[in-house]
Amino acid sequence: MTQNRQYPRYLTLKMGQITGEELVRDCAVLNVSRGGACVLVSDIESLPETFSLSFDGDTRECAIAWRERHRVGVAFTDGELDESALPDPQALRTAERGDDVLRVAELFLRGVHAYTEQQLELFDTVMHHLLDNTTDSAMAQLSVRIAPVQRAPVKVIHRLAEDDDIAVSGPVLERSPILAEDFLVRIARAKSQAHLFALAGRIMVPEKVTDVLVERGDTAVTHRVAANDGALISRGGFQRLAGRARQDEELARHIVHRRELPADMFAALVRLVAEPVRQQLLRDPDPDVRRRMAQCMLPTTAADEEAPSRTPARTRPTEADRDESTAKLRSQLVAAARDSRLEETVDTLARLTKVPAEAIRNLVRLGFEDGALVLCKAAGLGWPDAKSVFTVLMTRNARVDYKAAFDRYITFSGDITERAVRYLKARKSPSTTEFRRML
Repeated sequence: MTQNRQYPRYLTLKMGQITGEELVRDCAVLNVSRGGACVLVSDIESLPETFSLSFDGDTRECAIAWRERHRVGVAFTDGELDESALPDPQALRTAERGDDVLRVAELFLRGVHAYTEQQLELFDTVMHHLLDNTTDSAMAQLSVRIAPVQRAPVKVIHRLAEDDDIAVSGPVLERSPILAEDFLVRIARAKSQAHLFALAGRIMVPEKVTDVLVERGDTAVTHRVAANDGALISRGGFQRLAGRARQDEELARHIVHRRELPADMFAALVRLVAEPVRQQLLRDPDPDVRRRMAQCMLPTTAADEEAPSRTPARTRPTEADRDESTAKLRSQLVAAARDSRLEETVDTLARLTKVPAEAIRNLVRLGFEDGALVLCKAAGLGWPDAKSVFTVLMTRNARVDYKAAFDRYITFSGDITERAVRYLKARKSPSTTEFRRML
């Protein structure tokens, strides 16, 4: 391959389009000179020798000078570019250094929200192949830049996530919203403790992933899981954590602050930890932790002796009693919604679903429709009543598509609803991005 550098090259980073006879193809113009350009395309083999190239508001007739993987060098056959059409001369130095994949990433990030699916696929294909000849340093920089992007190139993200170098994979494993649960489980089962630590810091960690993290993770990993409100921990996961907390005071403190920790496991953990830790927890700033601690540490015999003198013995509520109470709350909820009483609707929905009212208010503030629908589902509402509650919660949304809302509502299974509610219980300020991934 011979690349003619008769003219100096200038970095452009522009989206373009190749057209010809029965040919229309998106491309990216990496750099340009007076006599030609370097163009990135997903498939260079099927390109004809001549075609039209449109970019930056101009169309040039071109002939291919060289081909290399996904890059094509073209010569302008309809005359040289005028000096005024070239970029700032300062761009010349930039065009002669750096890594191709980072330059393409810069172009990608500039217009990621406006690109079509075909353009996104082009970037994914080109960047994925450019990684073959990319330095570790450039890959690490790329990982940091594209990790949080919602429309990130899928193949590139997965390749970075599987890299053994944690500087490359870490940012993606911790921050990318497009990695699926099964993929995260596979990484958690196979990779190093550094990879597990990155996974433990995700804004939302599914139960299947936390189970593996708790099973395989070292002390740093388990501490990060237990301290992460967005990590959904199964009962089995809590049991493993409690067993490790016997000799780990800091881990014990993280666990007792988990609001979804079952009462029996809370009590069992309190019995396991050392006395100084118990005394510290009794003075914890969180009143809920202090209350639960006091209940756990009250001697059983003393409670039995004092109960008759305080109040008559009470029987536990029957299932019928609980059903009646739930039905009453549902009636109150629907009545409040039909009267457009937002605050009462939120408070009653919080009591019915056991989700903090603050979390529900945040969903209302965000206008997050799926969150409101899941809560209606968790409250056991049929669609007519759910629609009333949903309407009140989404009062800030000027346009609500009720048909689309109904279509989503009937697809929420019991497992999905339970998982979403557990997430809302653990996070008062839910991430809409992570929440959607659970639905």
